[in-house]
Amino acid sequence: MTILGILSLISYFDPPISLMLKQPTETNQQIPLLYQDQNLLIANKPSGLLVHAYRKESNERIHLLRLLKQQTGEYLYPIHRIDRPVSGIVLFGLNGEIINKLQQYWHHESTVKQYLALVKGVITEAGQFNFPLLNEQKQKQEALTLYEPLRVFNEVTLLKIQIKTGRKHQIRRHFSRRCSNVIGDKKYGQGKLNRLFKEEFQLNRIFLHSHYLKIFNPGTEEFLEVRCPLPEELEQTLQLMEKSELDQEV
Repeated sequence: MTILGILSLISYFDPPISLMLKQPTETNQQIPLLYQDQNLLIANKPSGLLVHAYRKESNERIHLLRLLKQQTGEYLYPIHRIDRPVSGIVLFGLNGEIINKLQQYWHHESTVKQYLALVKGVITEAGQFNFPLLNEQKQKQEALTLYEPLRVFNEVTLLKIQIKTGRKHQIRRHFSRRCSNVIGDKKYGQGKLNRLFKEEFQLNRIFLHSHYLKIFNPGTEEFLEVRCPLPEELEQTLQLMEKSELDQEV
């Protein structure tokens, strides 16, 4: 099956979005908004941008929170973070009354957080990583990551991943510990493999994208489902990989 077919199947089998998505703007400075109501906002974070100022990592003044405040005129409360090199869904609250409820539902077992990732190795069956990871205080924390293969390309696999816990760099660390490093990961990945994908498949970032969220919306008292398609640069890498495989078959 082709890459476009795989991506279509992801959209087909995932539950439908409950409300119409806003269209991304044309201006580069604009952050695409996936959903907004009077209580919350969901944005599509580009790779390379911090979610908010974080002194331990950077003193940069330009981050997602600031750009969204300028763009929307709203005071925003980040409910969670995704890593700087990772793209995709980020949830914000729009008022103080909703924050605690959103944070509770973010950690609730009914909430679904899915990612798409390209990892080293051939993975043909669904599975899970269920072993603890150390936090910054060197304390063990339970961590559970579920994965399902979508497509195998020679020596790498495109996966759909669901995290059931929210540990720092959880996906990247779990897969690295099992020698299935995420492609393009500069911190936990393999330099030689990353360079190969940069040269041959124009991959200049980590191949990890937050693509689907299902969470209870306390404002509407209904479940909200939002899907975020792969960025163009990641789709391009998949298409180049597919073309390479076809060329080898000729």
